[in-house]
Amino acid sequence: MSAEPIDESRIRQAVEARGLAWCYRTETESTNADVLQHHARHGREVVAVCETQSAGRGRRGRQWLSPFARNIYCTVGISRNLPPARQGLLSIVAGLALCRSLRAQTGLAVSLKWPNDLLLGGGKLGGILIESRAHPGGGDFFAIGFGLNVFMSADELAEIEAPATSLAQHLEAGLDRSEILLATFAAVVDAIRAFELDGIEQLIDDFSRFDAFHEAVVEVVSAERRIAGVNRGISADGQLRLETEQGIELHSSAEISLRAVIT
Repeated sequence: MSAEPIDESRIRQAVEARGLAWCYRTETESTNADVLQHHARHGREVVAVCETQSAGRGRRGRQWLSPFARNIYCTVGISRNLPPARQGLLSIVAGLALCRSLRAQTGLAVSLKWPNDLLLGGGKLGGILIESRAHPGGGDFFAIGFGLNVFMSADELAEIEAPATSLAQHLEAGLDRSEILLATFAAVVDAIRAFELDGIEQLIDDFSRFDAFHEAVVEVVSAERRIAGVNRGISADGQLRLETEQGIELHSSAEISLRAVIT
């Protein structure tokens, strides 16, 4: 499997053509941290990419395994002015953009597990981590990080606690990390810039078509309890709509983990 660095010059040109600054490091602690630091110093929208992360993180502080030049580690830094109650939708916007891009490139049925995991064949293919900082004059700056498993082997994937997969486990040939990065970063940038509040109904409908657990029996797990119900999609602010015997409950992504119930 390939372990060649990305075509840095080519990616940089594509990033700068969209009006964003470029930050590339062979190794870094976290591309999210790089984006936030770059914005604090220069005040610019920026894309950060690396070949390996020493302190890569997933949701709720979990470590993200980052072997050198095998996967994609990218963060898009963009400013948007959105009401706080709608900012949770950005994870859905980015996730759908990644699903569409990967499906178009590979033909594989990549799906989105609420709120920010990409799944393929029952395993985790990638994830999204969003952090934000308020602008003094209004609005927010968002560091939208995503990781995609591209060339990880079965042995490497076995080191991950939860079931995981990579594109190489589903495609025998034809994978090019630079091509995948070009398409995915552009898809995320374009989707985040285009998202408007009057498009929420369409976003909810789109999510239902890519939802890995659409209308399935699921379990939401928090530190205090487990609740089973039927996944009824997302609300207008991006919360999970869980149908239980008591009716529809709304759950925030900050509170819980979502699991399928095997019947």
